[in-house]
Amino acid sequence: MLLFADSKRLYTVKPQLIDPQCTQYMAKPKLILTALIAVLFMSAVPVLIKSTSANEVTIGIARLAIAVLVFSPIALWRGQWLTLSARQWLQLLLIGLVFAGHWLTYFISIKLATPAIAALAITTYGVQYLILAYIFNGERVSPMEWLAIACCFAGCVIVSPELTFGNDTTKGIAIGLFSALLYAALPLLHQRAASISTLERTWGQFFFALLFFLPLWNQSDWQLDPSDFYQLAALGILCTVIAHGLWVKASTELPAIYTSMIYYLYLPLALTSSVLILDEALTARKIIGVALVVGVSIALSVYRYRRSTQVGSA
Repeated sequence: MLLFADSKRLYTVKPQLIDPQCTQYMAKPKLILTALIAVLFMSAVPVLIKSTSANEVTIGIARLAIAVLVFSPIALWRGQWLTLSARQWLQLLLIGLVFAGHWLTYFISIKLATPAIAALAITTYGVQYLILAYIFNGERVSPMEWLAIACCFAGCVIVSPELTFGNDTTKGIAIGLFSALLYAALPLLHQRAASISTLERTWGQFFFALLFFLPLWNQSDWQLDPSDFYQLAALGILCTVIAHGLWVKASTELPAIYTSMIYYLYLPLALTSSVLILDEALTARKIIGVALVVGVSIALSVYRYRRSTQVGSA
């Protein structure tokens, strides 16, 4: 809430009712830089996961353990988790379960395919969100949006070497698409748990995801080289705690259209780092697939933003 006062009384005004150019102009460059740094750290995830010899279970436990260690003292200090109802705890449990499934399948996708192709598959979460919102929330999907959905899936087909599950890359794409579906479900679950503060939801997401990973401990492998532990630390600290903290800060204060545009830099950055660091082949089909998914996703974000502003001004 923003406070405005005159000589007689104090006003409380919701930020969304104020012209964004008046309230965010000075802060916007700093927030944009914050979001860019967050996405830069996030885009390092596929390359770090592909290059480490640690398996997907080990990576998941390490990243989540670091996140829980950082966020738990803050959540405990605030103490709001003490007032959560049984229903709210169940909501956090479900969020953690879906998040754990998303991470596990995404890590498997990266290991099976390449960092860029796995990142391509996960970037379809935006159009998959439309499908889920249509099914569970009854939100209308326009013909233009259905076309965008088809184009994004076509981009994944273009980069597939062959349409058989005997090929690891194709298998990685399929698993990556499922991971994107789980990722697309998270905003819907967070919306239903809006009565819980952002910090408590963040802590619950990491905490319960870690609990779902722990039964897989026997599949983890900690006989690693020192370089692998450095990579796990980077994944946990830079790519999870710091990146997530910066992104939450930026995404809660920047207009949604800004965060959408910035987030879609994830795929080009992941592709560039994979090509430069891991010598991933940059083929024409891969360039076309990436351009199609990113281009359509950005166009879709602009289309939905314009449609929402037209509805809001009607």
